[in-house]
Amino acid sequence: MTYPQQPPVWQQYPAPPPKKSPKTGLVFGVAAAALVVAVGGIAVTVALATGDNAISGTPLSGSAPEVDPDPFSAQAGDCISADEDAGTNGKFSASAVRVHCTDDSANYTVIAQLASSTGSDCKEVPGYEYGNPVVYDFKSGSSRELCVMPRN
Repeated sequence: MTYPQQPPVWQQYPAPPPKKSPKTGLVFGVAAAALVVAVGGIAVTVALATGDNAISGTPLSGSAPEVDPDPFSAQAGDCISADEDAGTNGKFSASAVRVHCTDDSANYTVIAQLASSTGSDCKEVPGYEYGNPVVYDFKSGSSRELCVMPRN
């Protein structure tokens, strides 16, 4: 009697299917994206609720934040508004008010703020041109002056 030949043991059972790799990277990626979207949504909601533009730092309502109107709170690059037809240094200086540079009344840009005892220090400031007005501090008794130039 002949026995049918049987295949070797390793061929008798089918090979198990390959294991699927876990998709934890995909799960974490989706979770991270959802978190970014949620935080962005909250930030936009807060910005709209407070009326603040986080990118430029200005209110969304269109009005600029308040500035100290004291002209001597201005630094180089800030703007002031002053009466060009004041006639005297005292009247010109008394009319000077610090304003935003976007304000339509801003007619001078501050070049420098100096402590002065002679009143002729602006001529030493780069960019100052002879004949430009100077704002003197007559109120506080300090020897201060603002070297300004007309805005174009």
